[in-house]
Amino acid sequence: TQIEETTVADIDGWMVTVGNVMQGQWRRADGTSCSGLSAEIGLYDDEREPRGEFTVGVGSELQIAGRIWHVKAVVAGEAFGDEGMSNGHIALAMVV
Repeated sequence: TQIEETTVADIDGWMVTVGNVMQGQWRRADGTSCSGLSAEIGLYDDEREPRGEFTVGVGSELQIAGRIWHVKAVVAGEAFGDEGMSNGHIALAMVV
């Protein structure tokens, strides 16, 4: 599942927001601290109740709608001349 920066995705009835893709610090699923490209994530359950805001990067783990999802990629947007930048995105994979 790929979610574009500054958008909201629906995963099994939960809203997943992806905010700023930028340099930051996060924790991998094994608890180790990392720094590099990261994204701000907001989770809201099927009743739209907030379930937390997180800074994630490659190797992070999120629990969404009772399932575990791994962050497989965090990709920054690309600059295109004087016109600005495209949005970045994150890629999630559900643990089976």
